[in-house]
Amino acid sequence: MIRAALKGMAARKARLALTSLAVVLGSAFIAAALVLTASIQSTVDDLNAESYAGSDVLVQPAAAEDGRDPLVEQGLPAETLAAVEAVPGVDRVSTTVTASVNAIGDNGKIVGGLAPTTGVNWDDESQERELREGRAPEADGEVAVSAKFAADAGLGLGENVTAYTMTTEQTEYAIVGVYGYSGGRDSMGGGTEIAFTTTEAQRLFFEGRDAYSAFAVHASDGESATGLVAALEPVVGAEAQVVTWEEFNTEANAQTAEMTKLVGNFLLGFGLVAVFVSVFLIANTFSIVIAGRLKELAMMRAVGAGRGQVVRSILVEAIVLGTVAAAVGTAVGVAGGAVLTSVIANSFFDAGNVSLSVPPTSILAALAVGIGVTVLAALVPAVRASKVPPVEAMRAAAKTDKPITALTVTGLIVTLAGGTAMTLGLTDTFSSDNANLTSTAIGAGLVFIGVTVLTAWLSKPLVGALGLLWSWNFAGRLGRRNAGRNPRRTAVTAAALMIGVTLVTATATLLTSVKASIEDYFGEAVKAELFVTGPAVSELPASFDPAVMDGIRAVDGVESAVELYYDNPKVNGEEQFVNTSTDLEGAVELFGGRMAEGSMADIGDGEIAVNQWAADNLGVGMGDTVTVEFSRGEEPHEFTIAAILVDNENTDGWYVAPTYAPEFYTIKPMMALVDVDDDADIDAVTAAVDDVLADEPEVSAQNHEEFVSQITVFFDFAIIAIQLLLGLAMIVAVIGVVNTLVLSVLERTRELGMLRAIGMTRGQIVRMVTVESVTIALFGAVLGIATGLGIGWALQHALADSGVNVFAVPTALIAGYFAAAVLVGLLAAIAPAVRASKVNILGAIAYE
Repeated sequence: MIRAALKGMAARKARLALTSLAVVLGSAFIAAALVLTASIQSTVDDLNAESYAGSDVLVQPAAAEDGRDPLVEQGLPAETLAAVEAVPGVDRVSTTVTASVNAIGDNGKIVGGLAPTTGVNWDDESQERELREGRAPEADGEVAVSAKFAADAGLGLGENVTAYTMTTEQTEYAIVGVYGYSGGRDSMGGGTEIAFTTTEAQRLFFEGRDAYSAFAVHASDGESATGLVAALEPVVGAEAQVVTWEEFNTEANAQTAEMTKLVGNFLLGFGLVAVFVSVFLIANTFSIVIAGRLKELAMMRAVGAGRGQVVRSILVEAIVLGTVAAAVGTAVGVAGGAVLTSVIANSFFDAGNVSLSVPPTSILAALAVGIGVTVLAALVPAVRASKVPPVEAMRAAAKTDKPITALTVTGLIVTLAGGTAMTLGLTDTFSSDNANLTSTAIGAGLVFIGVTVLTAWLSKPLVGALGLLWSWNFAGRLGRRNAGRNPRRTAVTAAALMIGVTLVTATATLLTSVKASIEDYFGEAVKAELFVTGPAVSELPASFDPAVMDGIRAVDGVESAVELYYDNPKVNGEEQFVNTSTDLEGAVELFGGRMAEGSMADIGDGEIAVNQWAADNLGVGMGDTVTVEFSRGEEPHEFTIAAILVDNENTDGWYVAPTYAPEFYTIKPMMALVDVDDDADIDAVTAAVDDVLADEPEVSAQNHEEFVSQITVFFDFAIIAIQLLLGLAMIVAVIGVVNTLVLSVLERTRELGMLRAIGMTRGQIVRMVTVESVTIALFGAVLGIATGLGIGWALQHALADSGVNVFAVPTALIAGYFAAAVLVGLLAAIAPAVRASKVNILGAIAYE
């Protein structure tokens, strides 16, 4: 039986090769994801190992108990440096003064984009820097810049660059040197860097105090790192922490591991999608192949083969197919992972040398998944084939189609259960919002599963209706009937596409509804027409000189303008969001806020306003006293609650008088709201405000659409990601439809010969097969879009109380899905249609 199975596989190489492509894809993505994750981590670990290489112990500011950045408050004082240098066993100490800095390029924009430029003192030894041009900075008005900074900024040796921090004014520096890093790299981790003298770095980052970000301690000969840590700990006190270089490096590797896992998990998601949909493809292929071999299997049963032998022979085919496909996929995945590692490492990290890592788990996982999925998918068709009586199977009219009653009943039960759970959640049956949301989500999942199971039953009416689009001629009518003649086969073929389209449609619908809800909110509730702000996602918050507000207010067409300062201090020991403005009442009004008690005009020194939810969360109310510890404040402040705001996403938080702004983390305003006259030209006012902001490179004037687009950019990236997942599902769907049609053409060889014999032309045969293919693909897309829209609607309504109160349909994307489905059908029809049109008439009529 095993020899017969292997010989049978040799005779069906083409169709098995098509089946194996899905397994190859799944195994390749899994191997690539695991290799990429391991290789990127290994490469980044190598980069981390260069940080403070050669030192034995690191002294850094201790993490603040309240979780805030200790560098904002103090750094390491010069007294600690002197104490460290005096400890026996210390050979020498190098100092680091570093923080993010804003630097302006030749285009007037901030260099570095979302990742700001790193400022550092030239004497820092955390990295090995190699001068390529010029010299090291010697005076406070001089800097050296990394080669990547020079390239990104468009500035070079002998030119001037303007740099500043959140607490300092813009200062112009002469570029006296350009440097790179070990290995010929232009950057460290892909970032830009600018090096100052130590005293200038201290002015920028520590407000001129003789303080440092870290000490790198080199031990004397014979002194161990652990022994030096024990000697240094009592000297530096509780405000600093002492770790060995190995501990420092381990912690750095652990932090970067989180980032590399995100990349790997993203790719792994693609692999799991390919594996999941390939189950349907493989099961369908084996069902069709086995249906065509029933007579062969019946003959084997008649001459003594048992049911177990039949099952084992089919499973042998599955094991061989899965092993070969998984091995090929694993090899492709390892190669792909190596290429992706090189691209990502050099594009984003400027790694220079890439450390390729192929963990055994990547190979074992890819092989196990590929083989396991193939065997699992083949098991049901194998068992089903073994149960067919030999006499029945040998009859020419043996009925191979199975009734779909059980599938239909099961699907209806699951769908109804899901619909019930969704209804309970959407009607707020349960006492908590989380319970209602969970019920809706579980119901949506059950509906998805139920509709998937019901695909065979739904194929009859839907395929018939869709086929009417092509039924204007004889070939079209035959293609329509062929698509619906075997509901089970049609359902499994369309399932891969249907599942992918359902998932992306539901996700895209929910994300589009979130964006539409945000746009609707800003359009109705927010009175300001323009927003002066910077990028929504940036390590350094954008800020601007408050003096420009007078210029903005003077712009023709501006009715009013207010600036806003933000901080994240501790209020009664808990981190909260605190705002201030020179016009608190105007700021709340322009953001669409309303007062529940008191007035913003009453907020003076020692008084504070808060929204209702934040007050309830801390258990305080009107007249109560709270303690606030601002980010840059030396002492806590006591405030009395003098006003309470109605909850509003834009005005939520705490409000204090502007006299406290110098104690905020960012001492400059981070946003301005501009109200424009009703009869003014928004575009003209925007241009005029931008002219006022010409010397403020961090911010620009944005209208409602631009501002909302910026804060919803994450959703755009998420939608792009799910389109990639759809693309993968499309690839597998093409393979599935091609496989089904090729096997169907082989199964109907005699029928095709008869059609040709009675006068059907080759062109009509091609059109017939094409109609069948496109109809199946459209069926999967229509069912997926309908199910996805339903699930998206349910989830949107479940989140209505959280602000997602607008249901929006991604019409452009859905139109794209329909077009993609037609393209899938056309591409999948090419090979089967050509094969069918070339059938030899006499040979086909005599075909058994």
